Amino acid sequence: MSTSTRFLGRQSELEVIAAAAEAVHTSVAPRFLLIEGPPGVGKTSLLNEAVSRLPGWSRANVYLDPADREIPGYAATHLLRKPQRYRAPCDVEELAALVQEQADAITEPVVLVIEDMQWVDPLSSDVIFQTLREIEDIPMLSMVTARTTRRPEMHRLIRFTETAGEALRIVLEPFTRSEVRDLLQEHTGLPISSNVAARVHDVTGGFPSYLNHVIDRLTTLDDAITADALQAALRELDRGEGPAEAQRLLISQVFHETTEDVQQMLALLALARYPLSVHEMSTLLGVESVDVQALRDSSLVTEAMTSGRFSVKYKVFERCLVADLNRELRVDLQMRLSRVESGIASARHRAGAVLLDPGVEEPAETVEALVQAARAASRIGDTAQALELSRLAFEVDRSGSTLESLSFAAMRAGTKIDVDATVSWAQSHEVHPVLRRGILARESLIRGDLEAALGFLAGGVDLDAATPKALLCYADTVLQASRTSGLRGSYWHLLNIAARTVQALLQLEGRIQADDPDVHTRIATPEQLLAETRGLRVSLQLWQSLEGIEDAQPQYFSHEVQKLLDEVRMVPGTESAQMALLVARGSVLRTAGHPSEAYADLVTAIENWPGRNRRALAYAQVHMTYLLFEAGLWSEAQLLAESAASEVLDISEDNVAPVAFNAVHLVPAARGHREAQSWSFDLRAHVGRVTDTSLGHAGRGYVDAWAATAAQDHEKVVNSILGMHVELSTWSRAATSTVLLGRSLLHSGRAQALPALITKVRADEHSSVPHRDYVLRHLRGLAALGAGKHAAAHEHLIAAMSVITALPGLKSAHVPGDGGALSIYRGLLALDLGHCVVQGLDTLQDKADEAAESVLWAASMFQGCGAEGLFHQADEIFRTLRKVTAGQAPQERPRLVDLPEGLSSKARFALTALTTREREIALMVGQSLTNKDVAEELVLSVRTVEYHVANALGKLGLDSRHALRRMLQLEDEDDLRTA
Repeated sequence: MSTSTRFLGRQSELEVIAAAAEAVHTSVAPRFLLIEGPPGVGKTSLLNEAVSRLPGWSRANVYLDPADREIPGYAATHLLRKPQRYRAPCDVEELAALVQEQADAITEPVVLVIEDMQWVDPLSSDVIFQTLREIEDIPMLSMVTARTTRRPEMHRLIRFTETAGEALRIVLEPFTRSEVRDLLQEHTGLPISSNVAARVHDVTGGFPSYLNHVIDRLTTLDDAITADALQAALRELDRGEGPAEAQRLLISQVFHETTEDVQQMLALLALARYPLSVHEMSTLLGVESVDVQALRDSSLVTEAMTSGRFSVKYKVFERCLVADLNRELRVDLQMRLSRVESGIASARHRAGAVLLDPGVEEPAETVEALVQAARAASRIGDTAQALELSRLAFEVDRSGSTLESLSFAAMRAGTKIDVDATVSWAQSHEVHPVLRRGILARESLIRGDLEAALGFLAGGVDLDAATPKALLCYADTVLQASRTSGLRGSYWHLLNIAARTVQALLQLEGRIQADDPDVHTRIATPEQLLAETRGLRVSLQLWQSLEGIEDAQPQYFSHEVQKLLDEVRMVPGTESAQMALLVARGSVLRTAGHPSEAYADLVTAIENWPGRNRRALAYAQVHMTYLLFEAGLWSEAQLLAESAASEVLDISEDNVAPVAFNAVHLVPAARGHREAQSWSFDLRAHVGRVTDTSLGHAGRGYVDAWAATAAQDHEKVVNSILGMHVELSTWSRAATSTVLLGRSLLHSGRAQALPALITKVRADEHSSVPHRDYVLRHLRGLAALGAGKHAAAHEHLIAAMSVITALPGLKSAHVPGDGGALSIYRGLLALDLGHCVVQGLDTLQDKADEAAESVLWAASMFQGCGAEGLFHQADEIFRTLRKVTAGQAPQERPRLVDLPEGLSSKARFALTALTTREREIALMVGQSLTNKDVAEELVLSVRTVEYHVANALGKLGLDSRHALRRMLQLEDEDDLRTA
């Protein structure tokens, strides 16, 4: 959809207009609406959207522009039909009478639209105002748009909206950060983090046309869903492209309507880094006084109530004003501001002036000021400010030194330099070979050409001769390439490059710690330089360790990571590297069957440094999603998955999207609600665009396997798990997914494949002993069941139950003995145990009660997860087992066992949400017993029964006892199996 047709937000305003139109339609009485706001805020879009929702209404339009203010009566005469316009009187009373006469003839609903009322001429203003006050008993809705202005002609209309009951005023403002987030989610289908929303709001200012531009770029089907797509859209707006050009023309029109002295004040405010007082403006302009009232009347500025200082109202306006200034005025004002402001602000102004006119100051002096300012920003940890100042220094004086500083500042800020502006220059000018190769390799990575990047990095360069900044920039590119190739399963190409880089970084660390003056750099303190060096070095060593993870014991890998952690913890400023180490170890431990240790690492990373490394944070949240999912904490898992997916547009790495987007679908898929999931966003249109990778296939396979398990589609489970296992991904190594495959092989009639699967699991030395022991016993039970050896199958499954029951929980809230970190698999094991008893009833009759208890627990656990499909499977097995035990001596069992035989599965699912006493009382109410009857039967007070009934109705979402009885009506057995 194009930006010219998409309408964004404004639902409350549309409702106000719709209510006014309804009042006109029902009472045949006129209504007046004034829609007011700054240029570009969407007044016309709102008006047109509202009118489009009024079918059967006719529309009359008057469009005004600045020239119409000089034509007496122009707006008023255009309210008349064309033949009457040419002989319209110029007298206010006569013209008003003529307009009134035409209005009185209206019998069918009509919308009168007057656009840009701020340009109305005085005569027309008098006529329109008089007409609006006098008309009555006609079905007319008058809608006027106007820019915020102090003109007296508009003041009358504003007062009219404040005093007249039939008039309303709607003041539009740009969308807030929260509204920007909601609109992005609604129109792109992507989850959006608050950080992404803040970035978009900062550039777009919340203006609808700008936001539409961003949405268009994110919904173009040919583009990848990455931070680069978002960054490209924001850069276009910063460069004045797309809707920014139309907005600039609007602001230019307002600017040129003002007097010359107001224009100079506006220019000053747009260029200044801080709000200015009246005295500062007069001093800077070299005049005794300024026309403050005229400045206020421009509607482009805001005045602080406490300090009285002025600033341009919106950043979007500020950028538009600056873009429209002529070169000479801008150079003059920026040099004046540089002498008044100090520090970073002064350096920025000097750079801005020199870029426009190199003759105003020696470029070397400007670069020196920028370097000093960048140093000050960097040393206090303001890496974004340091990056911007370094970029300005490179623009003022393109040299190997300024490029080196720019690359280093970008590395510290965790972002990329402007490739278009630097790559070609670096190729043709004198730049250190190490830095040049690092820049060219990074550019290749951005283009997705990993082979070219490896070629540049592998070139014969002398790392020992590189400056600290050049070496660190090169090493950072090696790290990015390591991450990219490692996640694709091809890291071995980088082994030699990484090893050589690690050695160079170790030497640099030694020189920094020895306080070697040759490695000092002005843009960072020695402590900061050491933090960057060690952080990069241990991160590269982490990827070296991960390359051999298939052959190494997880505990050995954990020990190696701990040594690296101990090293970086000794150096302040290495939190990002610490987070990456913890997440990497947590991911390996998770797939290796050490959930408690993995949980501890991931929780530490998520809770301690959420803003230090957003990439690592997203991966930590995804791995935690899988941990919580298997532990039966599905609601928590879903929240973390959505949080990770919302970070995708803030992370410059293509691998994040498939991992995070698939994780979001895991819980809904297992609940059987994937297609009907009610989100504030919709990822279905995007998932297919990011799954054509190893990570994408592996993640999708796991999601599809659980969806099929819940739906008992065993063929799909087999295909999904087999497809997942062939991918080179940490997501495919977890042994527990083999259980899903084994169960479906059995239930699809391919139990003969289970022995080979058991042999494969037995040979897996990567998984922990308890996890592997559980999986092997479960698979052996399935194999025996497939061979018809029910007693042996039962023995293996009971042994598996003993192992899994003893596993510790992830959290203290976990009830001991419920399966802990593998609660979901304990539930599947209970289903298989019940199935085994049902099939081998001849020899396992005495095991039915015990199996029923396990299945009952599984039903309750699946109900708590919201897994309706799995609950129905448990319910069916439980009811079959109950039939088996019918006629035996009654035993004390949980109340769920005593539910009526013909109760629907849906009702049984709902009742598991109640306590034992609530369930008991609900069943008695379902039999039409009164509260008094129930009290007498259970020897309770009536008040206590009322309390339990109210609680039960609330938990079941019912509003009456009648609804409860209707829910508990018995159904035929055939209906139960289709419920």
